[in-house]
Amino acid sequence: MAEENASDEIYDLLILVDATSSMYYYLDSLKTSLPQVIAISNLTDSFSRIGVLAYRDYTEAGRNRNGLLEWSGWYDQHNVKTENENENRDASGLQSIKKEALMSMASAIEPTGGGDFPEATKTGLARAYELMREDATTIILLYTDAPPHCRTVAEKGSSTNFKKEQAALSTAQSYGGFGPQFADWVSAANQLHKGARKAQVFCFLDPNLRGNALYAGFYTYLSTMTRGACLYLTDTNSYSIAQVTVDILLAWMGVEKAGAENNAIPAKMMRYKDVKDIKKAKNEKDAVANSYFWARNTTFSRPNAQFGRNATIAQDHTSLRENMEANVAEATVDAQLLKKHLSKKKTPLGDFAKRYERDEQYKKLVTEQLEGIIQQDVSSMSLNPVFGTLWRAVCNDRENSARDELVKSFSSQIDMIKNAETRAKMRNWLEESYDFAAEILEDLERAPESQRFPCVFLDPTTDFQRATQSQKPELEDEEEDDRPITSFRRDELLEIGRSCDGRVLRRLGKVLTRLTYVESLEDLPPHIESTTNAEVPRIPLSFASQDAGWKFWKILLHVVLPGTKLSARPSVVLAALAIRIGLKPLFGAACAAVMFWRDRWNNIETPENWSAGCLGLLLDADNEYQRQKEVNDEKNMERLLHKGDRELFSRLLAYHYAGLNIHTTLTAEIGWAPEKSQAPIGYVVKCRTCKFPRSVTIMNSNGRCGLCEASDWNDANHKTRATAANVTNEDTAVSNLYWVECNVRTCRAQYVCYNPDDLRVRAKCYYCRVQSKLPQEKKSNDPAPTLECTKCLSKIIWPKPWQDAAPTPFNCPACMAGINTIEQVETNAQQITKENGDQWLLQDKSNTIKEPFKKSIFQTVSAVTPQLFVDKITVLPAIQTEFSLVLRGKRIQNQSTLLKNLWQWIETRTSERTPCSLCFTSIPNKLLLPACRRAGCNQLICKACLDSWYGLNASGAIINTAALFCPFCRRPPSARTLSAYGKGVHAVVNLMKAVQERGKWIYAWCTDCGTAERYMEQECARGAPPAIREWRCETCVQSEQERARVAMEEALAALQVAETQEIKGQEQRAAMRRYEREQRRIIRLSPTRICPRCKVLTEKDGGCNHMACPCGADWCWCCGGEYDEDGMLDHFANDHGGWGYED
Repeated sequence: MAEENASDEIYDLLILVDATSSMYYYLDSLKTSLPQVIAISNLTDSFSRIGVLAYRDYTEAGRNRNGLLEWSGWYDQHNVKTENENENRDASGLQSIKKEALMSMASAIEPTGGGDFPEATKTGLARAYELMREDATTIILLYTDAPPHCRTVAEKGSSTNFKKEQAALSTAQSYGGFGPQFADWVSAANQLHKGARKAQVFCFLDPNLRGNALYAGFYTYLSTMTRGACLYLTDTNSYSIAQVTVDILLAWMGVEKAGAENNAIPAKMMRYKDVKDIKKAKNEKDAVANSYFWARNTTFSRPNAQFGRNATIAQDHTSLRENMEANVAEATVDAQLLKKHLSKKKTPLGDFAKRYERDEQYKKLVTEQLEGIIQQDVSSMSLNPVFGTLWRAVCNDRENSARDELVKSFSSQIDMIKNAETRAKMRNWLEESYDFAAEILEDLERAPESQRFPCVFLDPTTDFQRATQSQKPELEDEEEDDRPITSFRRDELLEIGRSCDGRVLRRLGKVLTRLTYVESLEDLPPHIESTTNAEVPRIPLSFASQDAGWKFWKILLHVVLPGTKLSARPSVVLAALAIRIGLKPLFGAACAAVMFWRDRWNNIETPENWSAGCLGLLLDADNEYQRQKEVNDEKNMERLLHKGDRELFSRLLAYHYAGLNIHTTLTAEIGWAPEKSQAPIGYVVKCRTCKFPRSVTIMNSNGRCGLCEASDWNDANHKTRATAANVTNEDTAVSNLYWVECNVRTCRAQYVCYNPDDLRVRAKCYYCRVQSKLPQEKKSNDPAPTLECTKCLSKIIWPKPWQDAAPTPFNCPACMAGINTIEQVETNAQQITKENGDQWLLQDKSNTIKEPFKKSIFQTVSAVTPQLFVDKITVLPAIQTEFSLVLRGKRIQNQSTLLKNLWQWIETRTSERTPCSLCFTSIPNKLLLPACRRAGCNQLICKACLDSWYGLNASGAIINTAALFCPFCRRPPSARTLSAYGKGVHAVVNLMKAVQERGKWIYAWCTDCGTAERYMEQECARGAPPAIREWRCETCVQSEQERARVAMEEALAALQVAETQEIKGQEQRAAMRRYEREQRRIIRLSPTRICPRCKVLTEKDGGCNHMACPCGADWCWCCGGEYDEDGMLDHFANDHGGWGYED
């Protein structure tokens, strides 16, 4: 009896997996789950041995590689492999392997083979039994997507896999003499439960296998008989399979998840409702077993070849399946379900944390296992309570020399997680794991009395809350920061290790400014003196030294949230913040810490250093340090930053903020652009042909005016009328006429227009018109003879024969007449760059940066190296050098002021923010985008609003036609905008028709054909129709129904041929399975069901799945089962995952 009790406490774990072609995701999941399983086993001593066994089918029996069976060998952590082969055997004499060999074998299993539907599961179990031992219970995790070779599902030919398996297992000596016990499914289950070698089988089934109870029932029976559990996966990606595996094992061990970790598991558990006859089955052919698995057909024992029997067979199978399904209860797996229905390990696990504290060998083991799991799958740390408990024990163990390296490794692995949500969740979990309260308290108590003052503390009796809110907060997050500092979470305090943005610095600045500083014990307030360090921690400034490891700054936040401790770099950043805000009592201690760290800021291996917030904080602290030293008249002192670092950091920040201000509004002053504007004509010349005094701007060098030179008149009257228009013989330089400007950007010459009504296009001077007729080599960018006005810098056409007559200095007629010829135009650096290139904004001597302003500071400095950046890059060189900038082809006249304004934005490390026109959130200009990219619509909105507006429509849903137009100008957006943010709606067929019929018909987007089709007629004041998902148009539904009908007829014809020709074995079984599959498909697609009582066809056009027939029957639309009214509620809740609760 003692030996039995001992054996009950020894468990082996054997992972038995179907390795045929369709099992890729299950095999891939071993790469995630197996390292966790091994680590859990090693840390909890739950399993003595672990092994992996893969099975396929007898079509692969003759292969040397990827054959019928693949066995890893037993991994036993207590029996490490040595050079001596005899020492590598476990107690049962089987070869033991290393952990690496086990994981390597599991990773190398290839999914292949499996020609027919069933697989050699019986053979896999027989081999597993051979590998088991009598002095341990083996936990078998069985993964499969196919039934075993039992008589009802197998092919019966003489050379089929079923016959091969039966022959192999029936051999008396096969599989250690246990083979014959596994030739029959009932015998196999009894052998695993009652035999000398005992096992509990946990089956993990593919959803496709669960789709037919005739096949899934074999595994529900096996798990029930062996006191295991049968589950089918609702999500078959590798990660979900691994998650289910680990969660089931943890539940079997009795380990419970807590809090937010206790979520639903992506699987459902299947249990029999009635098991009173389950032990009566004598073999797998016994009809008694039909309530549990497919033991035999009820109409006849074998397929009949008589033509027409196929329908009878199908009805028989349907009846059997319905009876089995009626005896199976399904429920989504969660912690409560597992706690109630999953059999557990007899002896619950002990307290890992306590064992860690008292056992040095276990402490070493924990460190090794956690390091391995962190490297392999760091996200499992937060989901696995075993790892979580031990991780917290390690974090609290100050004497563990490997602790800091573990924390560093954990942090670096978290940074490598690609999914942002998972990464943030893991980072928060890690930070909440840090609680160094006991360690900090011990340090404070150990401090000698002589070194305990001066000190700082947080006075709990001082209230810094504002009595009233006098005005609306200017900052969006000011309400959050107005909380008491003692309400800050640990992750908020530790965020300074990752970010130095204004929100973080503002939060910690409040902490620093609210600390109380005392010089000596005599200065300590009485109410503080009577407290202990556990109640009101007092941090001595003697800790702010190299000898003390700069501990002051590391543990300073302990006064706010006990147990909070910063690592080395974040603690120095906190000291830099104290310098930046000029905190006098802590200034010397802070300067010493930052000075000690000055050689480590310029380190490309620390990405956190290379952020705008961190670099700005360091420069500000350095400047404040300089100012304080100058006040104290200290000369020749060192700065907090090296000179080279200061130059590098300043340039990097200038570069960064130049990029942020690329869209910041600047005001440029440029010469005016007259558009038929009236002004004096200026200098006049008499045309030698028409004899009129003409503006010199339209004269040809031959003495003829442009009107006389022109030859493209419609007729003689047209020429006569145009020549005489707006001119008299008395015209002088002060006569007013219409001025225009050539629209060619490189020309922009101004001239007088005598016939403004005939000018119906953009103005273009005579000289630019001539250019279009010249060969390329003779063309000029600035062909017109002009003089430049010294005031407005406009170019006035002035042919060379009369240029000597122009006044000196030259002022244009408009300026001489006092007309305002200087325009103020709103622009930005990007628009200026389009006309002038980017050398005025960013001087890059060797094309060092390939894509300026498109990458972060860290990415930029990593690509070009810090020294190269200083040598080659200069921001805004136009301030010091002679650049002549133009805008709209005209020189910017206030260039110096414009550049100074831009530099002020850069120097103050700010950028212009503009409210989004849709959500009115202030967004940096760089991140605002045109709402529709149509001319005349100047509204800018953020990307989130673009996504939410144009992305309202989705495939399979009702089409919102309003979201097809710009929300502001109500015109269709540009194709570029809609294609970028419309989630494919721009390519929907008939979308134009949906727009044209809006207000009359509601359209929906067919998820199959991608067409907009009428969904329902729009009725006045009816309200929005209910939301729909995965909608398909009538044409697509009918098309699929027709395909299903044809497929079922073809399957029926193939089955009839097989019966008529007396085809046996694989072809007949395949034909039967195909017919049953197509029959189920057409039933699923059909809009009608048959009432189970009156047999009348019933059509459902909406509403719930509870059908109330006029005949009095209450039945379920999903499965066709009939129930009474109360039973119907239980049926939906238990069998279809419905929602309901009853006391």
